Amino acid sequence: MEIFCTIYYVMNYIKTIPQIMKLIRTKSSNDYSPSMVIFQLISMVSWSLYIFTSRQSVIVYIGTVLDLVLLLITDILIWKYYVKEDHAEAERMADQ
Repeated sequence: MEIFCTIYYVMNYIKTIPQIMKLIRTKSSNDYSPSMVIFQLISMVSWSLYIFTSRQSVIVYIGTVLDLVLLLITDILIWKYYVKEDHAEAERMADQ
């Protein structure tokens, strides 16, 4: 059964890397929903708390930590560029 767990984590990492690269390359996060970011973070924190308060295999512990780190990187980039664009828009509106 650990093979399915490993496949899940590997595929999840693969899907997250392009998101991070897109955020870094475009420096734009308008196409992300702030509520999605919050729900993802809450679900990942809940999952992490469950995993670390129960007995699991080492693969699950390592996978969960890496999953959380990638999600935090993604969320930080989304918020960083989302706020940055809001300030730029406010400045444009003030100049008009």
